[in-house]
Amino acid sequence: MQVQEQEQGAAQESLAVQVDRLPKAMVRLTVSVPAAEMGPAMGQAFRKLVARYNIPGFRRGKAPRHVFERFVGTGPLVEEAARILIEKFYPQALEQADVVPAQDPRLQITEAGVDEPLVFTAEMGVMPTVELGDYRQWLDAPPDVPEVTEELLAEERRQVAMRHAEWVVASEEDPIEAGSRVVVDLVGRLEDDPEPFVDAEDHVIEVGQGATLEPLEAQLIGGHLGENLTARFSYPPDYPDASLAGQPAIFEVKIKEHKRRVIPEIDDELARAEGVDSLEELDARLETTVAERLEHEAKQKRLAELLGKLKEAAPFEIPEALTQHELVHRVSDMQRTLGQLGADLDQYLRARALTLPALLEELRPAAEDRIRDDLLVHALAKAENITVTDEELEAYVAQQVGDDPKQVAEALAAMRKSDDIEAARESLLMDKVVHLVSGSPSA
Repeated sequence: MQVQEQEQGAAQESLAVQVDRLPKAMVRLTVSVPAAEMGPAMGQAFRKLVARYNIPGFRRGKAPRHVFERFVGTGPLVEEAARILIEKFYPQALEQADVVPAQDPRLQITEAGVDEPLVFTAEMGVMPTVELGDYRQWLDAPPDVPEVTEELLAEERRQVAMRHAEWVVASEEDPIEAGSRVVVDLVGRLEDDPEPFVDAEDHVIEVGQGATLEPLEAQLIGGHLGENLTARFSYPPDYPDASLAGQPAIFEVKIKEHKRRVIPEIDDELARAEGVDSLEELDARLETTVAERLEHEAKQKRLAELLGKLKEAAPFEIPEALTQHELVHRVSDMQRTLGQLGADLDQYLRARALTLPALLEELRPAAEDRIRDDLLVHALAKAENITVTDEELEAYVAQQVGDDPKQVAEALAAMRKSDDIEAARESLLMDKVVHLVSGSPSA
């Protein structure tokens, strides 16, 4: 074993790796493998290839090497030996160059021959080096957490009452109001385009919740069952879909069903429905809930501010492979959203006279910003030696499924199979970084 390690160390020391930094976080490695490595690799290549050829006078796989080379030539052996050496030395070249690939490399053999050095190139996007600088200068002050006001507590009580409300069918005379639930047919188009990009039947809207579009929901107020309405509005400038942000739109709406919510009184009876004995106890619980939410929001805001300062102080390029991966996720999210409205991506692109590549370019800035945030979070975690242990993952899962060891083990196995385990690990890591930037000790 010691001899083998010494041989590997000697091979790595003699490996020549030239690193060329390219735009967009790309790197080209030019790797020179010593000629002494080609002989053993040719032997491995012969043992691998000899069984693939029928050599006259010999059973398949039994021809000696000199006969094989006379019949087939050395070309196939050199090519196979080169592949063997690349597989062996590419990981060493990465380590020697101190780069972390963000994608599979584009490999090219530039020089190879019997008893000659092997030279190959590997071009790939690599994970960028994220410089944090003196980030601790921004970690001194605790986040500004607002106090729990009576207005916030009253809104929390109202939300509890809303959860226990009952839906009743409204009459034709009852106007739609905030809190109404309606079923509508929607046809939506941009103002300067006759082709609809939304055509949805039986779409359910809880007016005032903002789950559809707040300007659209607001214009439903005052409408009645069976009525046809035309809603005109502009998408908000900060709308998540950058292609719609600020765009004027027209929606034709047919109101097919209308239910109104009967909200119970906020009293001891409501408190008992929530599992406590009195309204006073319910208020105490709600005050804790609101305080925790305000603290979480303040910490998230603080993290966003820190990430913004870091990006401004030390900008860095990101590899195209990461951007493409994020863009795929964003388009998938858009497809799900359009599906909920009864439309699809093709309709949307036709309505806006867009190609898919043009849409991807619209989404690119937000995608790249998200990637930079993620890379900075991981750099902060690395700088502070913040990790997520298997025990912490198990505890996290136990919170979801209970303390039964068998259930926890089954849940963990299912998460590993679906890759959800990495999402859980990322969530826990983010929580720890949020604690860091808020001046709290890591959990």
